[in-house]
Amino acid sequence: MAISKLPNGKYQARVISLDGRVLTQVFETRRAAQDKVSFWKHEKLNGTIGRVADNSLTVSEFFKEWFQDISGESAKELQSGWRAQQEHYFRTFINPVIGNMRLRLVTPQMIKRVLINMTSQGKAPQTQRLVFATLRKMFGDAVENYQYLGSNPVLRKLKPATVLKEAKHLNLLQVKRLLQYSEHRTYGLAIWIQIYLGLRMGELVALRWEDVDLDFGRIHIRRTYVTQTGLFRDYPKGGRHHSHSIPIELLKKLVDARPLATSELVVNSVTGNQLNYRSYVTHLKLYCSELGIPVLSTHGLRHSTSELYIHHGATRDDLRRLFAHSTPAVTDRYVHDRGTNLEKIANVLRLFPAGSDHEMTITG
Repeated sequence: MAISKLPNGKYQARVISLDGRVLTQVFETRRAAQDKVSFWKHEKLNGTIGRVADNSLTVSEFFKEWFQDISGESAKELQSGWRAQQEHYFRTFINPVIGNMRLRLVTPQMIKRVLINMTSQGKAPQTQRLVFATLRKMFGDAVENYQYLGSNPVLRKLKPATVLKEAKHLNLLQVKRLLQYSEHRTYGLAIWIQIYLGLRMGELVALRWEDVDLDFGRIHIRRTYVTQTGLFRDYPKGGRHHSHSIPIELLKKLVDARPLATSELVVNSVTGNQLNYRSYVTHLKLYCSELGIPVLSTHGLRHSTSELYIHHGATRDDLRRLFAHSTPAVTDRYVHDRGTNLEKIANVLRLFPAGSDHEMTITG
């Protein structure tokens, strides 16, 4: 048995099983790898190591072993939330279809059956993609880390296609009406911050006054709140801190709100505690309904931010930096004009002064 440090900084534990095969598993920390080696030593003394890999091992039995191993590794809070989701996906969508099947006998067609079953239940493509990711990771580890399988039956070509729908958002006039209407109402400050800065919900919940530099008009996005774990995390989505200038209208509102603050958090619930998502969304939708504008969620406010910034000259690169997107493709989902301004631009585009040799008069 041995432990070796890999080039990526992780640790690989190795053991020769009773049937002569080399079993390996990769861990985030040396401690986790040492714990696994100790477990293997105990199994070897009892003459049981290697038997879990026989032909009778079911998908459900492997999931329990795999999930226990990854839950024991050192991980970030977001990964902990993702693990909880993986357990839910397995229990709800995977186990009922292939849980009792032998791990070695699972085929791509059986994986496809899981996704087809989800479609028949009316589950969205995005949910299917998350279940696919769970399957891909689980069976991938069965091949690479556990060496229970020779190949991964979760083929990339089985990945459900993404169906992109135009996100619900507000136009410039609707944004202005919502800001005016909510200004002195419950959660008004939260709405203003989300519209002017496009913060994710977790970033809004975690925003502290120490992150807001009122003297220089800067906001620092340093943390987020992870709903799945109920914990604050010391870095936002994407893993990097970022800062932005605060639009002057929002800055004035924050300056007025600071002396009245009773918490280190910038926005709170009506009870004075941490901002409650359900209560916030309920009020937001009520305001939209009362105004007769599209009723949207907090993510719809983030999409409305792009309308506001593009109207005032922001480029796609500007939006990508503001929203801290990982790729330009993600930012494209927040750009709603899709070329609708071309007609207007063609009618006003001028490079040469009126009366020059290049001017054309259209008649008829």
